[in-house]
Amino acid sequence: MTNNPEVLDLKDLPFLNKNLKRIDKAILKSLPPKNYSKISKAIHYSVLNGGKRIRPQLVLLMAEALKVDVSPKTIDLMAAAGELIHCYSLIHDDLPSMDDDDFRRGKPSCHKKFDEATAILAGDAIQPLALEILTTIKDEKLKPDQKLKIINLFAKACGPKGMVEGQSRDLAAEGKKINIKDLDEIHYLKTGKLIEACVESICILKDGLLKKDAKAFLNFAKKFGLAFQIKDDILDILGDEKKIGKPLNSDAEKNKATYPTIIGLKASQERAEKLCFDALKILSKLPYNTENLVKLSKFIILRDK
Repeated sequence: MTNNPEVLDLKDLPFLNKNLKRIDKAILKSLPPKNYSKISKAIHYSVLNGGKRIRPQLVLLMAEALKVDVSPKTIDLMAAAGELIHCYSLIHDDLPSMDDDDFRRGKPSCHKKFDEATAILAGDAIQPLALEILTTIKDEKLKPDQKLKIINLFAKACGPKGMVEGQSRDLAAEGKKINIKDLDEIHYLKTGKLIEACVESICILKDGLLKKDAKAFLNFAKKFGLAFQIKDDILDILGDEKKIGKPLNSDAEKNKATYPTIIGLKASQERAEKLCFDALKILSKLPYNTENLVKLSKFIILRDK
């Protein structure tokens, strides 16, 4: 993949666009009425503000690959829950006390559009809403123990041993020289745990899934998540501001620890590509139709936003 000038966008992958409509429909149905309150307006503004929907895409594509025996609506609700957890984290990450970002996907961040208190409360509302969605799934084919495991999995992903801890370590690393191992751990907690949960949740639904295959899917998720984060760091330097939706070099200006600042731009690109290659290799050895998971993996490396 090195030196490949090709760029992939969502429009180049019709199945991702098709899934996107399905995901957005499920999310919209899960939200409170837009005009219910100021908080609900902030929730709609932040959640329906575009995005690649990578996490719910993983849910749908894993379900497709494993051919899990539950209703499509169950998969849609799981996908919506995963994306809502991500959206909650973005609202809080943008706050002045966190990453202090004024823009998100080309529009003012939630705290800029509304105010800090509203942004905090909107995020606070979205996180339990995601878990509420999971608890209210009604599907005769979804076993109670499977449902409980999935709820527990997503709760852990965004808790003190997941996203919250990752964000705390990320803030603590600002302006400091840290090693690559520490940065990997920060992003595994902050980004990777939720990506892993999206993959593992579908593994839980697959009756008879061999332990070695489940382990391989989780290993794929780890490499996928890390490659995704490294690519984000690269795009913060080399991307197009209009496509990314926020100013370039914003991480450097805030003295944030990133892969390019630690190992350089070229080495970062090479590492992202190596992780992607390893992820594809894992998928190629699994006895399932992972063709679209492969395409999604290539997309995260070849995207320009």
